[in-house]
Amino acid sequence: MQTAPGHGSPWERWAASLSSELGYLGMAVVTVALYAVIALVSLAPDGTLGKLSPIQEAVQRNRYLSELLRMVGVSRATHLQLVITGIALLALLLIAYAWAVLIFERRGDKGLFSILSLTILICLLLTFIPPLASKDVFSNIFYGKIAAHYHDNPYIITPQRFSSDQLMIYTSLNWKNTAIVYGPLHTIFSTLLSKAVGTGITANVFAFKGAMAAFHIANVVILWLILGRLAPRRQRFGTMLYAWNPIALAIGVGGGHNDLMMMTLVLMGMLFLLKRRHWAGFVFLCLSVLVKYITVLLVIAYLIHLASKRRGWREKTRVIALHLAVFFLLCALCFLPYWVGFRTFSSTLRNLQLNNFSSMGGLISYAFSSLFHFVLRVPTGAAGTLGSALAKLLLLPLFLAALWYAPRRARSPEELPQCFFIVILAYLVTTSYYMPWYFIWLLPFIAMRPWDRVSRWSLAIGTATLPLGTDIRPY
Repeated sequence: MQTAPGHGSPWERWAASLSSELGYLGMAVVTVALYAVIALVSLAPDGTLGKLSPIQEAVQRNRYLSELLRMVGVSRATHLQLVITGIALLALLLIAYAWAVLIFERRGDKGLFSILSLTILICLLLTFIPPLASKDVFSNIFYGKIAAHYHDNPYIITPQRFSSDQLMIYTSLNWKNTAIVYGPLHTIFSTLLSKAVGTGITANVFAFKGAMAAFHIANVVILWLILGRLAPRRQRFGTMLYAWNPIALAIGVGGGHNDLMMMTLVLMGMLFLLKRRHWAGFVFLCLSVLVKYITVLLVIAYLIHLASKRRGWREKTRVIALHLAVFFLLCALCFLPYWVGFRTFSSTLRNLQLNNFSSMGGLISYAFSSLFHFVLRVPTGAAGTLGSALAKLLLLPLFLAALWYAPRRARSPEELPQCFFIVILAYLVTTSYYMPWYFIWLLPFIAMRPWDRVSRWSLAIGTATLPLGTDIRPY
């Protein structure tokens, strides 16, 4: 219940004012204005916040847009000024989102129309600008182009093979000589999108980002339906937590990341499982793995859950074998156009060795490596290998414990969101490589949980990683 203005503690009075109807309108205006400013800054010609693409070049040729950028100072800003501005805008987005959380926590009169209206407006803004804070979308466009227009296999052929292609200029250095690391469903989707749009880089950027915006909007609607069954009292609040989260919007949609597509299939699976349509739910979970392999953890967790409900090892084995047969059949059908034996996964396996300081595993690995190198005088290469191995040895049991016990504690489909939340959270806490958009994997499950201390801290820490690892460097 809202506290009437003028009553209660100073904080209560402030909270009541911020969550009033005027406060809600103010939050909406501020949020849209921030994304509009981000869109404007992304057009800066050096590719700082918005990664360098033909879009900036087209803007510079447009008399009205180039004059607008000159008037507001974007064209004249230095690299350092643009970096500081980008970080400040991301920080302000976090504050605006916290304001929205406060409003929806205190009032329940804003429904799906209000949530979707703002979501769609922001998605439109983010679709028709350069990719934000990441160049990954160019790699995805290139892989689709390799299959659609060069008629080669992107699982063994890298963009470097087509060095004369103009798209090479915009593709990240890390991915120029790397084959695709995503599942075949993503590759098929990228190929079809590339065939439909053609070879134009700008058209492909808009198409790929627009597709991810559509998946994000679909996720909002599916989550609304899930919460309508699972927790009607949290339906508005939980849906907003996902829909307006800055990582899902600025990084997911703005960067064109396929995590949104993957989560559409996960949420569809969750919806069918709640409807007691077991096989449809399981198939959607399997299909999500074929977009991005990480959700194989959810498939494993679900199989452990199913087996724990069966009596006797014979029945457990039969259930697991049947579901694994369906899973591998779907994998075989989707991989069939690209299959070249185990070489198909060579890039993916190399990718598993990545470490960074944004992750707990990466930090522990670096600490052990430093200890071996600087204290025990172990050579750099060996110290790095030993540090990474020791970090994995320390953290892997924690993750495996969560993967084993959480599914066994789920007594019904209604408890599966909590199970999936624990499994994904355990993975993100123990992994050696983390990027801000990985939080999209956890976010819908936070929205499905009770709004307790665990949910609050998970949302706060996860969303606060927005500037962490976000690429705001001039290109």
